[in-house]
Amino acid sequence: MEKPHKKRTGQTPALANIPAFMMDRMGFLLNRSAQRIREMVEEGLRPFGLTGKHLGILAIIQEDGALPQQEIGKCMYVDRSTMVQLIDDLEKSKLVERKDNPEDRRAHSLVLTAKGRETLPKALQLALQAEKEFLQGLVPKDQKELMRILKQLVLHHYSSKTKTV
Repeated sequence: MEKPHKKRTGQTPALANIPAFMMDRMGFLLNRSAQRIREMVEEGLRPFGLTGKHLGILAIIQEDGALPQQEIGKCMYVDRSTMVQLIDDLEKSKLVERKDNPEDRRAHSLVLTAKGRETLPKALQLALQAEKEFLQGLVPKDQKELMRILKQLVLHHYSSKTKTV
């Protein structure tokens, strides 16, 4: 006996095989949204050979100045081995360099190179454009509300009181 045909959501092939009940699952929707925006940002950053994580590292260094890679990893919630690979990538691209850390002889601080300082604003602009494209399905008021709600969730779950990582 054949199973009854299950209703699938959406018109596009990307949505055709998603069971309708999944479209009511918060985790699924947040994850699928995060996947898509990450794809769009990384597509925009491709001309620079960067990923979103690379861009985050560059932005943190620009914002906070020379920092040990361990501090940047903590800020981004990236493990040590992944950070090593990301920093190696950025160093090979001549966007950052390791400098001796005057506060800890065993550690190095990361600084932007001239190329890194020149590249970062252009890369940030491309990432922001990708975010803007991603949010086009929402009116500006809803975009702001989504941002407010997501900030509230992140602050709640990652504040020092509730932090479990």
